[in-house]
This record gives sequence, C-alpha cells and structure tokens, in this order.
Amino acid sequence: MKRFVAILLTALMALSLFTACTAEQSPTGEPAVPKTAEEAASSEPAAESAEPETVTLHLFHQKQEAQETFAKIIEEFEKEYPYITIEQEIVTNDPAAVLRARLATDEVPDIFQGALDTMDIAKGGYILDISGEPFLDNINAAAVSSSSFTDADGHTWALPIDGSCICVFYNKDIFNRYGLTPPTTLDEFDTLLSTLRENNVTAFALGFKDAWTIKPASLCLASPAVYAKYATWDAEKTAGNTSFAETPEWTVVFEQLKKIYENGNTKTAFDTDYNGACAMIAQGEAAMMANGLWALEPIRSINPDVNLGIMALPVSDNPADTKLHQFPDFGLSISASTPHAEECKLFFEFLTRKEIAEMWSNSAKLFSAVKGVSVNFDPVAADVTDYINKGMVCTQADRGWPTAFHAEYEASLPNYILGHTTIEKTMETLDAAWDAAVKAAG
Repeated sequence: MKRFVAILLTALMALSLFTACTAEQSPTGEPAVPKTAEEAASSEPAAESAEPETVTLHLFHQKQEAQETFAKIIEEFEKEYPYITIEQEIVTNDPAAVLRARLATDEVPDIFQGALDTMDIAKGGYILDISGEPFLDNINAAAVSSSSFTDADGHTWALPIDGSCICVFYNKDIFNRYGLTPPTTLDEFDTLLSTLRENNVTAFALGFKDAWTIKPASLCLASPAVYAKYATWDAEKTAGNTSFAETPEWTVVFEQLKKIYENGNTKTAFDTDYNGACAMIAQGEAAMMANGLWALEPIRSINPDVNLGIMALPVSDNPADTKLHQFPDFGLSISASTPHAEECKLFFEFLTRKEIAEMWSNSAKLFSAVKGVSVNFDPVAADVTDYINKGMVCTQADRGWPTAFHAEYEASLPNYILGHTTIEKTMETLDAAWDAAVKAAG
C-alpha cells in the first residue's frame, strides 16, 4: 500500500513539473491568462501580402533620337515599380504602316505612338480614352485640347509629351562670316542663297535618302504660307470650296522646296540619310537644314559646340508672313485591349511628373507639354521663344489632312523637285488625291 502511494505521489509531481515548464509566461514571469479563440487567432503571424504580378509592357514609337532618353526614364520607372518591365520598340521605316498591320492582326502594343492617324485609330476602337485621368492635370491645357490628342467630343486619345517646331537650323558662324542674317522676305532669301553660292558654301544639308525628311521642309513653308492665312483651308477643300490649284500659296510652297533642293548637296541628297544631314550642319559642311526641333539632339551629339540658330523661312515679300511652325508634337496612346491598362496609366503618370518631364526635355531637346518645365534646354530655345513672344508662330499644317492623303502628298514632293512633273500637274494630282482620301474615309 505504501508502495502504491509513493508511485502516485511521484506521478503527480512529474505532471506538475511538466505543466510548469510548458505554461506560457507573462512578461513579468507570472503565468499568463489563457487566451480566447479570437485572441489566439490574432496572435498568429500575419500572412505576407501577395506580391504584385510581374507585368511587361510593350512600348512602340518612332522617335529614334529619343531611344536613350526613354531608356533612362524607363530605368527610373522600373526602380519605383520593380514588378513592371517596359520594352521599347523603335520603328523608323514607315511606322504608321507597321502599326496598322499590328492592329489588323490583333498584335496591338500596350502603349504606342499613333502620330498623324491617332484619331482614325481611335475611331476603330483601338485606343483607351484617358480623359478625366488625374495625370492630365499636369499637362498644359492647350496641349491636351489640341486636335492631335483630343477629339471634338472631349475624348482624349493620347498623352501629350512634348511640343516642337519645324524650322530651319542655321550655322551662325557661317552666317556671321558672310554678313548674313535670317531672311524675312523671298528677295532676302534669294540674296542669301546667292551669297553662299558665290562663296562655294552648301546652303542646305539634305538627307533625302530617308524620304520622310522631305516633308518637314515643305511643312515649314506650308504652315505660314497657307494655314496662317486660311485656318479653315482643309474644311474648305473638303467642302469643294477651294483647291490646291486655286490656292497660289501651295505653288509657292513647292517652288521654295525645289529651291532648297537645288541649293543643297543636290547630287548626293538621295544618297545621304537623316543622320548624314545632321552631321553636315553639325560639322559646318552646310549652312542650314530644314527639319524639326527633334534634330537638335543628334546634331548636338555630333558637335556639342556648333553655334546654331533657328529661323523661319519666308513665304512672301511681306516680313509679317515669315512665321515659325510650332505645335504640340509627340504623344502616346494606351491600347484599348491591353490587359495592363492600370500599369500603363502608372507609366503615363510618371511621364507627367515635372522632374521626369525636365529629363525628357533636356535630353531630347524639345519643349515639354508638362506645366512648369523650363525651356532653357539649349541656346536655340531662345530663338523659338522669341518667335512665340512676338506672335510669329503658326500651329497648323498637316494634322487635319485625311489619313490616306499623307502618302500621296509625300510622294508628290520628290516627283516635283526632281523634275518628273510640272507644278500644274502636281496641284492636279494633289486635288484628286485629297478627294479620294475623303471619299475613302466615308
């Protein structure tokens, strides 16, 4: 009996020790009060929040000169949003045709540059309407409301990135050497060309191997010659109230374009590409180059110290008609079918931040569409600002043309300057092409 009691006491003591060793202690060392089921559940380690799904966005654009700038911006964006990767594709050879082919095969990039046919692409239902998005508040109202980005019903189909101008770059050192100043009349322009010829100086750098470079030279003439005088010319033409043949200013545009060709590196113009023309003016091998402000970056990359100016070309013998074609330019759209619309909007918001816009403006050498961004990216900016302050700018050119007309217009330029056709036949061809494009658009 005594042996049984001893065994029982030993078992009770062991059980007591086990309970003491395993009991939960309070911070003071006292036994803790037992927890309720709810308290026990709340004490479990919180489950880690789910990581965002990795997303890759396809960015399609044609701005070859902005490739490095975009790469820097994308790098900064991916630091802030490490789960988003942006891959850019730059297409410079007929990007509009490439994009149309992608749309037709349902291979629409997440983000793309629509350029002149943004509104037509939007009508097809391929673009996401971004009107009302908060990041648009960071953009200058004039840029957002431009017909290049927002339609008459208030739908915004593209985010304005920058503003540009189509102009004539000129080498100030060459001008100073021969006592030349930017001409403001056709007579002054002819005198300038004559002086350069007499001194064996190539007047214009021409890179017509890249056929697209001919059109900007024509637009820096067409904008002040035609649209500064007749703001509704496109609508009047479509309505049948005017024509190319009946508008003598269009004849001036083509005749002056031919003069540019005949006073450039004429023999090698169609063997020299865009980069080659930029190199010519950068290295002092030509006095001028007609193109867009976007050419500034490649020119400066070749010769950072070239003493450049920007000027408008005269289109009459009235100095008041000599105006600079300045306009909202580059914009990006979001595909209506992208599964990553929110991530695309994050990138758009990022692009509208002032510090990022300044990075773009300073690197790409373009005016920014974002509010409050400095335009002191280059000394030539002062020339553009001077034209703006004097009211000597015009904003309209080819943005209101029927989409199918652009290709016909571009084909007419080399045909005329090479002497393959007359000015009368050219005007007749353009009239027919416009009418056909309007009819095709429905």
